[in-house]
Amino acid sequence: MIVRCLFAMLNVLPMPSKHVLGRMLRRMKNRLAQSYFGSCAEDSNLRPKLKLHQPHNIHLGKRSSIGDYSRVIATAPVHIGDDVLMAPEVVILTETHCIQGKEKILDSGTARKSVYIGNDVWIGTRVTILAGAEIPDGCVVAAGAVVPAKKYPLYSVIGGVPAKVIKQER
Repeated sequence: MIVRCLFAMLNVLPMPSKHVLGRMLRRMKNRLAQSYFGSCAEDSNLRPKLKLHQPHNIHLGKRSSIGDYSRVIATAPVHIGDDVLMAPEVVILTETHCIQGKEKILDSGTARKSVYIGNDVWIGTRVTILAGAEIPDGCVVAAGAVVPAKKYPLYSVIGGVPAKVIKQER
């Protein structure tokens, strides 16, 4: 509980890495996240004003960054690899409503599916990643994309609503 409160206090402060104080605050926030998250590399970058639900299901790799005002709702595991750059306001969801014929949606329940983001991935501003999405190594996700529950090819540029492959490196 104390860790959660300290993390929440640090989460509202700006952390400019140009200044010694900003670097110290970032290091403190990361150390707290190591006991608060499922796993969190010490050199990760957790930008200010994050909204995190069930952070014990979040696994954040080395030198990875979650952008300002991003939201991660981790009712199922969220694996974020090494060297991942997330711009501001990214949303990651791990729960979705079930739709079963003519049954009322409210009565159909929900399904939880993990999200996997590989290494060396760049995710643009205001991307929404839906439950079950798999974004492999080397991908770029264009700003504003909605990434559904599917697996994309390695080293591809994806974008749109719903996201599809725009370009693929060979």
